[in-house]
Amino acid sequence: MKNRAATLHALRAGESRDAAASTAHFLHAGQIFVSAKAQSIVLILGSCVAVCIWDQLNGIGGATHYLLPTWDGRGTASARFGNVAISALLQRLVEEGADPRQLRAKIFGGGCLFDSMRAPASNKDHLGRRNVEIALEILAKEHIPIESTEVNAHTGLRIVFQTGTGAATVNTL
Repeated sequence: MKNRAATLHALRAGESRDAAASTAHFLHAGQIFVSAKAQSIVLILGSCVAVCIWDQLNGIGGATHYLLPTWDGRGTASARFGNVAISALLQRLVEEGADPRQLRAKIFGGGCLFDSMRAPASNKDHLGRRNVEIALEILAKEHIPIESTEVNAHTGLRIVFQTGTGAATVNTL
């Protein structure tokens, strides 16, 4: 969780934070949401990926919804990129009081929604699969156990993630 300060600063404009007392928050692509109180996060995914991470012991959780696997260093770092978004999510969780040793994760999305992209030659390296791979890679590097995945579907997904408990419901679209 090193070197995230610069990334976090660059992301402030793309973040989403629920200031109201609402218990549900819709997370758009390119956003991060973290809460130290019980909240529901709703996400709609296709080839995008949602990484949901929580510390159940402290009741702190959050999610990111990203479109592309990696930022290539050009332009501005943003939560649209998995490597930037997941790092920033981890930093925000710790800032809110989560214990890094208690973190658990779930990964959703990374679908291949178009028949033309499911051909054997292109299916191996489609965008959704690359989005999932970067999440797996970063979470392994950070030693965060992955409790479940619902990835690489041929349909869209609607996810409702509970920040305090890590519970999630998944509906196909």
